[in-house]
Amino acid sequence: MKFCPKCKSLLLPKKGQLVCSCGYKEKGEERIVITERMGSHDLDVADEEDDPDGNSELPIVCWNCGNRGVTFWMVQMRRADEAPTRFYKCRKCRKVWRSGK
Repeated sequence: MKFCPKCKSLLLPKKGQLVCSCGYKEKGEERIVITERMGSHDLDVADEEDDPDGNSELPIVCWNCGNRGVTFWMVQMRRADEAPTRFYKCRKCRKVWRSGK
């Protein structure tokens, strides 16, 4: 990775040259390879039936079938300074909906 000596921006390969947005050009190497490595992480999949505390069920009435009793989980969909989104799933008809409040 090389940087422009004038403006310190990243030099990008273009037609055998390294080019900067400020107009600086430099002869590039014969072959330029850009790679990115991503780490792998194991994901734990939790089944709604495997809730150890039994706290994920709420006595909310499903809007689809009228059943009382839904499970919920929360996901941080937006920035960290905003509230997480709560997802609900009916135990009877399996319909899923969400609430951001």
